[in-house]
Amino acid sequence: MSFAYQTEKTTCGLFFTQAAKYQDKPFIYAKFRRGVPCDEWVEMSWDDVAREVRRVGAGLIDLGVKRGDRVAIFSHGRPRWIIADLAIQGAAAIGVPIYPTSTDKQLAFILNDCKAKGIVTGDKQLTEQALRVKAEAPSLEFIASMSPVDDPADPCIIDFDRIQDRGVKSQKAEDEFDKRRKSLTGEDVSAIIYTSGTTGEPKGAVLTHSNFMADLDMLLDTALQRRLMERGIGFSSLCHLPLCHIYGRTSDYHVQMAMGGRIYFAESYQKVPQNLLEVRPQMLVTIPRLYEKVFEMVQVKTSKMKGIPKKIFDWGMSVGNQVVDYMSKGEKMPLLVSVQFALANVLVYNKVRKQAGLDRLVFAGSGGGALSKGTNRFFRAMNIQLAEGYGLTETTSAITWNATEFLEPLPDKWIYRKSLDWLIDTMVVMQGKGINPFTSLIGFLKMSIVAQLIIPKLVLKPGTVGRPCKDTVIKIAEDGEILAKGPQIFKRDLGYFNRPDLTDEVFTKDGFFMTGDIGHFDKDGFVSITDRKKELIVTAGGKNVAPHPIELQLTFDPYIEQACVIGDARKYISALIIPQFELLEKWAKQKGISYSSTDDLVRKPDVIKLFEEKVAQANKELAKYEQVKKFCILPYPFSEETGELTPTHKIKRRVINQKFAQQIQSCYQD
Repeated sequence: MSFAYQTEKTTCGLFFTQAAKYQDKPFIYAKFRRGVPCDEWVEMSWDDVAREVRRVGAGLIDLGVKRGDRVAIFSHGRPRWIIADLAIQGAAAIGVPIYPTSTDKQLAFILNDCKAKGIVTGDKQLTEQALRVKAEAPSLEFIASMSPVDDPADPCIIDFDRIQDRGVKSQKAEDEFDKRRKSLTGEDVSAIIYTSGTTGEPKGAVLTHSNFMADLDMLLDTALQRRLMERGIGFSSLCHLPLCHIYGRTSDYHVQMAMGGRIYFAESYQKVPQNLLEVRPQMLVTIPRLYEKVFEMVQVKTSKMKGIPKKIFDWGMSVGNQVVDYMSKGEKMPLLVSVQFALANVLVYNKVRKQAGLDRLVFAGSGGGALSKGTNRFFRAMNIQLAEGYGLTETTSAITWNATEFLEPLPDKWIYRKSLDWLIDTMVVMQGKGINPFTSLIGFLKMSIVAQLIIPKLVLKPGTVGRPCKDTVIKIAEDGEILAKGPQIFKRDLGYFNRPDLTDEVFTKDGFFMTGDIGHFDKDGFVSITDRKKELIVTAGGKNVAPHPIELQLTFDPYIEQACVIGDARKYISALIIPQFELLEKWAKQKGISYSSTDDLVRKPDVIKLFEEKVAQANKELAKYEQVKKFCILPYPFSEETGELTPTHKIKRRVINQKFAQQIQSCYQD
């Protein structure tokens, strides 16, 4: 059986095929009504979205958008982001997503670099920002606002309703839209996605429809996923990652489109905890920090437990960790462990999942950064299969994927085919409805058989990013750099927009893409990432030190929110540490420590002593040359607004080294 994502050649074509199939079934939910924020979840069906895509696409053509024109999207995640993207694609133009947190300088740079003909903005503030930089972007002809505009400040501004009106009134534009979208091929350019620029000016990676479709084929190419789609099972997801980033775009938007799922748009990243409780999604794809926050919340709550409740919780997590070990090794669980795991689900895991809004969660994915092995084990111990992947903008998201897949094909026997369906009945259908499969006798019996026949053949390894994706070849260079080749990787003849010089620099002579990341394979072919090649620290003693594993070890402690490791050309490793201030302030109150500000708080001797203990504990897990000898506690967190983080929350080490030069130097004064 073939699926639409395998037969269609473009993401735009995939959408319209799925819309014809699902019609009036719900596709998107958001707290927006006609582009205006509201207090309730508003549903849009596949037909609703398809109708708006056609109208906006025809309206863009009526505005003068031609084949190959670049049209930017400058907005936070919302239904009209997807509508705008599909309309731009259907008009045979090229979408250029831009982070809504970009400064005027960054926005002007990208608009000029891609020579954008128009820009679609998300709200009044972003529309005003686009208008502000228009004089610096001579190619820009129109600004299309997703939000209503009653009195445009400039004739170039037009809102979505007026664009749709133009599309409806022009039969010629409608016909042209249908003609263009049907003529698209996999070799046509779909998007130019600019990297977030941790080391310099952003570069525009040119990605074709075939890149995106190859990525979908890889992400959905598992026996379990194929069986889910054969049975017509789709998931609801809470979309909160930036759609302008390759990770959010492919996982929350493209995958849901291919599966026929339902997308809920979170109101903001800050409101994700609240929205999780409202939506109770069946699928969650996010960055490591969100999982770490849930883990920290549980740690804080359980640290206050005493007596029998504490013993029951510790026992439940101990059982869960045993199960994780069996699954990681591909070994059968003893019957006693299976029974204990069923009981632990009822007594322990259910409560934790419900408190976090994860009680219907079937699938969880993590990417965009390294996830600590401890956090991964915690979620898997709670019977949530948390899978990691690895990729870059240039690789259209994934080149490796720790998918729920069999190392070898299942035997072609009735009992194995039936067991696969039982796995879906229990861990997908029942759990997706918020029903614990272990609370019914039938569910328990099915899970017992699955635990013996199916689960031992599913090897998922915490701490790795999985094996190479379908049709992807990965090799490790002599210096440890990961090199990749596959149909999802941007094409050498397109590469970075207007920068063939930079494109040549990232390909080897034999055509492998140089990821810039350091990693290695284990005996089963699973890949582990150790660090960025450009971020490796070489100490004065000549030791090569990867900062990320040290930072992960530090932030594994709930009292440490962020950490940046220092040590290049220095005699030892030091660190800048940002506390989890909410937790630290509660601790200070309990200790009777008075303070006037966070700056005052981090200077208190008792606070410094507390973090000395935390760092010493982390050092126990590190090699001697990796251990943090000295540290400085900062009074406020790194953020995108203050310049230390990229829009995807990666550390800008060069900025941090410059900005906190005095604090760093204090760590090396004898």
